[in-house]
Amino acid sequence: MVPSKLNLKQEKRNWLDLPSDVTFNILNRIGMVDILENAQKVCAAWRKICKDPAMWRVINMNDIPRFGTRLFPIEMCKHAVDRSQDQLVDITASAEVSAVKMCKHAVDRSQGQLVDITIVFLYDDDLHLYVADRYVS
Repeated sequence: MVPSKLNLKQEKRNWLDLPSDVTFNILNRIGMVDILENAQKVCAAWRKICKDPAMWRVINMNDIPRFGTRLFPIEMCKHAVDRSQDQLVDITASAEVSAVKMCKHAVDRSQGQLVDITIVFLYDDDLHLYVADRYVS
């Protein structure tokens, strides 16, 4: 017999009560774009974790849409609408974001602790040099 929802006692939990290493592990799985554009803006505790250089030891640019080196608000909006599964209430688009700029920002956050980087979009030699210049062996 399956218990009814009325019989289940739902306990409210506060995400801030999680140990920081558990929060780090969760945030590390959501993707670079979501960390830079969303998660770090949730609260001071998450921002501190998102700015930790250890978060940026491995940078995977796979979550950047594959339509060139620029992220266009219209494409990001379409992606957000698709992910909302008809639950979208409001959406606001801002100016286009450079994928190269976002990559450089992630590399800077590693503060020399970068171990691995995956870049899936078109990039120029300047980005390659930028990453190489900040790599500490």
